[in-house]
Amino acid sequence: MGFILKFCAGVVMTILFVVVVPYITELYIIPYITEAVGDNTFMSIGSQTLIQILIYLVFILFALMLGGGAILRWFGVFGVLGMIAAYYLLGDVTRAIIPVLSMIVIWIIFIPYRDKKSKKKKGTKG
Repeated sequence: MGFILKFCAGVVMTILFVVVVPYITELYIIPYITEAVGDNTFMSIGSQTLIQILIYLVFILFALMLGGGAILRWFGVFGVLGMIAAYYLLGDVTRAIIPVLSMIVIWIIFIPYRDKKSKKKKGTKG
């Protein structure tokens, strides 16, 4: 996969995550969750709190599928550059700061794990 395609994929995934996901969530998912929960309580959690928790879980799932970490994992650095370009096209580059910083932090945290995994592969191959 070429770097231009990775860049474009980063742009498309970011636009989907920032524009399409909130629209679909507001139009389809939130009314469904609200209707399903109704006026119930679960373990002393009120219905509004339960609805907010479920909506938060939906956003976490979308973030895992379309967010910055997924872009980095699937399309690498060029995908992340595409993500930053998408935020620029949407008019606010500063919104890209948190996804980029979180990707950097996660990358730094998993360096020891990645090193341990690569040492293990070298030990089994040799």
